[in-house]
This record gives sequence, structure tokens and C-alpha cells, in this order.
Amino acid sequence: MRRRDTTGRNDRGAILIIALLLLLALTSIGLVAMQAASNDLNLTGNARVAQVARNIAMSGAEGTMAFAGMNPSGFNQFVATNASILMTSLSDAFFDTTATDGTGSFGREGAAMSTALWQSRMLAALTTHRAPGFQMGEFCFRRYITQTDGLYSSDPLGAAATALTVERNAQARAMTAMFVGPVACP
Repeated sequence: MRRRDTTGRNDRGAILIIALLLLLALTSIGLVAMQAASNDLNLTGNARVAQVARNIAMSGAEGTMAFAGMNPSGFNQFVATNASILMTSLSDAFFDTTATDGTGSFGREGAAMSTALWQSRMLAALTTHRAPGFQMGEFCFRRYITQTDGLYSSDPLGAAATALTVERNAQARAMTAMFVGPVACP
């Protein structure tokens, strides 16, 4: 009687199963790596949008101070009649949002933004003789605590907003104390 050698056939089936399991393991490692890279890109994008919102809030605070420094008595009258100062309260030439090479007021993002806004509110106004750099009693100043909110969105909110565009909006706040004057002492 002849004996058949069946060990070769069984080995070939086992090798195929091992190869398929190895391929499955490598595919799952690749999918996990792709998911990690996607999460990293989302985190980086969100951090960039948040930084632009912080820059807008800070430029709003600086714009408010510049607006106050140009005409102190006019600024005090403006604040007395308006609850807040908007970015649109300043002239169009105050902020450069058209430069695409990074030299504009809001950097490279300025030209790509569809919404960049800031709003400053005067939380506390106090007339005081004391201001940094001035002797007491000679001049009076109006001290304001300002709260400036900056908003950045790469796509305006509204009917066309999707989950992705809502995630790409950021708001930041800057608090400042500023002295405007000299003004008439009480």
C-alpha cells in the first residue's frame, strides 16, 4: 500500500490563514494611524482658529485704546451715548483685512475670513485724579474697565452652517483697564 503525504496541504492552509490574520492586523494598525493623524489635524485647526480669535480680541482692545487716545473728550461722549464700541465704529482703514501675505491686521487669515468681529463694552467708568505717570491732583482721567469680545469664523453661521463650520468658530475675550484724559475734573 502506498501512503499519501498530506502534510503539505495542511501547511498551505495554515500559512494562508496566518497571512490573512497578519494582513488584518496591519490594516487595523493603518486605520488607527489614519484616525490619529485626522485627530491631530483637527486639533491643530481648532488651535489656529482659537489663536486668530485671541488676536482679534487683542486688536479690538488696542483699537479701543487708540480710538480713546485720538480724542479723549469725544471718546467719553461716544461711550456715554453708545453701550459698546464695535469694530465697525472705527474707519474702514483702521484695520487692513485685505492683505493675503500676512502683513494685514489679522495675519494670513485676514483675507480668508468671512467673519471677524470685535466688540468692546465699558464695564466700569470712574473719574479719578490718579493715573499712571501723572501727579495726583493736577489732571482728571476717566478710568474704564473694558471687556472686548473677538469672534472669528471661517464660515458665517446661518442656514448653510454644518457641523464642520460650527466647529471652526471661536470667541475670545480680553479685559483691559485704560485711562482716558485729561478730562474736566468734577
